[in-house]
Amino acid sequence: MTDETWEIKPLGKDYATTEEVMDAGGVERGAIYEWMREGLLPKPRSTLGRGIIAKWPMIALDLAKFVRSQRDLAFGLPEIRPRIVAAFGEKILDVLAKPRGPRTRGGEKSTTPAKKAAKKAAKATAKTSAKKGAKKGAKKKAAQKATKKR
Repeated sequence: MTDETWEIKPLGKDYATTEEVMDAGGVERGAIYEWMREGLLPKPRSTLGRGIIAKWPMIALDLAKFVRSQRDLAFGLPEIRPRIVAAFGEKILDVLAKPRGPRTRGGEKSTTPAKKAAKKAAKATAKTSAKKGAKKGAKKKAAQKATKKR
């Protein structure tokens, strides 16, 4: 065997790690995932298994730099997505994650008015059925007491 076969050949890297995206954007991990939820960065792929690593497309590095520059110019997150499309072209929408909006905090869930109305109606139904059940239970106990007294 020749020396060439024993040398370790560098593999081409076709992804970026979360740390590299953080460095490119100059922000913490939470901000990167917030940008992804807002549709400003693509979703990373996962290696799965032990030592799960998020593999970001290489374009995520350029996007993170762009988002950071727009944030430095005082643009809000919802305002940046159209600016990304203007800067990178319409094809970037094939790569970017769909915007989901900000993460809810403290157990509150963002719901539509229709869902809120349905939830309110379900609570009202549960209350009335609980009251009916309580009345039946009280009547049953009264009947049992009456039979014991005889």
